[in-house]
Amino acid sequence: MELRRPRSLVAYWHDGGLAIQDYLTQKPEGADRIPATRVNGAAVEVLTLFDDWVDPEDVAHLLEGYGREDVLGAVKELHASGLLQTREQAERDEMLERHWQNWGPEARLFLFGTKDVTYLAEEASDISHREAEKNRILESGPRPEIFSRHPGAPVLRLPQAYLPLRREYEDTITSRRTHREFLTDPVPLRTFSTVLHFTFGPMFFADGEGFGTLMMRTSPCAGSRHENECYVAVLNVEGIQPGLYHYSPSDHSLVALREEVTRETVQRLAFGQHMVGAAGFVCFLTAKIERAAYKYRQGRILRALFLNAGHLGQTFLLTATAAGLGPFQTDAFRDSEIEEFLGIDGISETVLYILGAGVPAGRTDGLPPQIPIASVPTPAREMDS
Repeated sequence: MELRRPRSLVAYWHDGGLAIQDYLTQKPEGADRIPATRVNGAAVEVLTLFDDWVDPEDVAHLLEGYGREDVLGAVKELHASGLLQTREQAERDEMLERHWQNWGPEARLFLFGTKDVTYLAEEASDISHREAEKNRILESGPRPEIFSRHPGAPVLRLPQAYLPLRREYEDTITSRRTHREFLTDPVPLRTFSTVLHFTFGPMFFADGEGFGTLMMRTSPCAGSRHENECYVAVLNVEGIQPGLYHYSPSDHSLVALREEVTRETVQRLAFGQHMVGAAGFVCFLTAKIERAAYKYRQGRILRALFLNAGHLGQTFLLTATAAGLGPFQTDAFRDSEIEEFLGIDGISETVLYILGAGVPAGRTDGLPPQIPIASVPTPAREMDS
């Protein structure tokens, strides 16, 4: 019988020892999960021998200081724990290698390691269980603030006379395009203010009981935690000095963080993408990890953080389109350089997304240029006789 080490193994230190987990079959979260396997140095040495298909008898003599029976006994235990597989057991492992070969282990671990997590909603009928979990969270420490503060920094209040966004929904959603060329005209201040308000500002607040006051935006967010913050590099906006600002949704204002921000600097942060340097303004979306982690204690919530940023991104794009701007979005950027530029540590708060907009080139009627949807011919079908 030939055995091989699964391609989906990860090792990490846990509770004072080394644990090895097969993220295709073993999950670290939840009582119903197969736990990761605690191993010692000898087990790691044995696993090293099984990089490819091999008969245990052929390697039983290769470990110096260990007898044949010791090695075969370790192999048996590792096979029983799933850290060694037969060809028949390796079907999913082979499929993983075939379909995910271009992506590194970090991508595989993120997806498969956060699958099949048990949610409290599954225990919906057990009110006492839900209440106990809620109390455990509330007693774990002070809840994070829903707004970020920058004491002492200059504040610029934005106008609250917002544009009436009355463009037809169908027209707006079909006109949304990723714009890469912009006029040198400044983005009107009222338009800029409108886009920030309807994308990142609160529409109203709700009573979250023990979880405090919750902000409600136009985009959905898991548990209304709204962990996303918006930093704005103003490059060409009517009446606003170019610079880096933090958007404060609590009072619809900009908090000044940096002066003399250049187009070249911002464009470099996005690997030289021309549209980023040519825009009227660029938004850097970050996530305050503590806001989400306070309520959600499982790693799967990281999926929601990316989805939440995507929700905000789509709202930004449609709002900017409805307001007559040309928007864009990109996830190609220099993470650590942006975090240094924003003055955040990259751990408690990390960058997720870049959004931006400007006055689109070729605009003649106050609206972005529209591209008609071409009719797609229906493939010919064989008619029943």
